[in-house]
Amino acid sequence: MRPSDGVHHKEHDVVKEYARVLQMYNELKKRYNKEVKTNQRQNETVAMLSGKINDLEHQLHLANQKINALEYKKKDKFASIQRRLSSDKCMCKKKGSCSCKYLDQLLFETQRLKMENETLSKERRMLKNELAALDKDFFDEIEDLKYALQEAVKLNTHYEKYLKQLSSTYGITLTVLRAGNPRTTLWK
Repeated sequence: MRPSDGVHHKEHDVVKEYARVLQMYNELKKRYNKEVKTNQRQNETVAMLSGKINDLEHQLHLANQKINALEYKKKDKFASIQRRLSSDKCMCKKKGSCSCKYLDQLLFETQRLKMENETLSKERRMLKNELAALDKDFFDEIEDLKYALQEAVKLNTHYEKYLKQLSSTYGITLTVLRAGNPRTTLWK
């Protein structure tokens, strides 16, 4: 082996290593560029979505303002109608021939009350129909059960009294299990 061969071999190894490092560098640079592009696209998407969010928040704010304005207007309109109804008085000299604003307001209030009356009448009819759909004997059965329970409690009280008399007469100790009020124990 010649000394120049060893140098040549070392140079060859250095060139190989350099080529490998250069290839790794190029691959790393490609990945970096790819990540930069991806990051840039994501930043653009985030910026676009942020803009949309800001627009939507602005629209929401405007919608809330509009809702508040409409609610205020509705309350204000209702209050002004009530004020007019309570403060305006008919100044007509002849009764029965009134043609002023007060009559219009009374007609408006009459219409509103008629509509409310119709709504309440419908609700009352619906409730009556619902009540009619219930079994008529149902309430009678409940009353019968209440009565039977009261009678059973009375009988139990009498039985207990007679048992105490019998036990004292014959000298037997009576142990009675008490579960409390019979009504509450039945329904627990």
